[in-house]
Amino acid sequence: MTCDGRWTTRPGAQERIDELGDAWADGEPHPPEEAPFLSIEKTWHKLHHLLAAHGGTAVDVVRGGAELPLEDGTDYGPARYFTPGEVARAAGSLAETPFDALAGHYDLAAMRSAEVYLLPENEAEVPLGLKTLRERYGELVRFFAAAAGAGDAVVLMLA
Repeated sequence: MTCDGRWTTRPGAQERIDELGDAWADGEPHPPEEAPFLSIEKTWHKLHHLLAAHGGTAVDVVRGGAELPLEDGTDYGPARYFTPGEVARAAGSLAETPFDALAGHYDLAAMRSAEVYLLPENEAEVPLGLKTLRERYGELVRFFAAAAGAGDAVVLMLA
């Protein structure tokens, strides 16, 4: 995910996203509240499942947004973007949804049935998985809060 009020849908979006992709590939870590991009790594599908099971959020921060036509595709569909207003709604909704409320929906059998990406092999691995999900969710909450505070749009790319 990237946030940056400079790109929106103007020409040059591809170049800006490529710059941020290069920075991500170089492994430049930033705290989510200061980052121009955020990777929730391979937790995206699990978080999406937990958010949906909880009733969703005002804005679907994992699979939502309007399509952003770019030259380069992604592995899991087109890039999408959220307007600054959508980012603000998403940030508010995420802030009102504590991870413990999501964790209550962690049902390994249901997630396997839904073919959620990269599940643990057995119940013994679930606590470690929940710890990682809690960390990534906290980063996501802080990232959207910072983007909303800056009045930025957010680009979403699943790869």
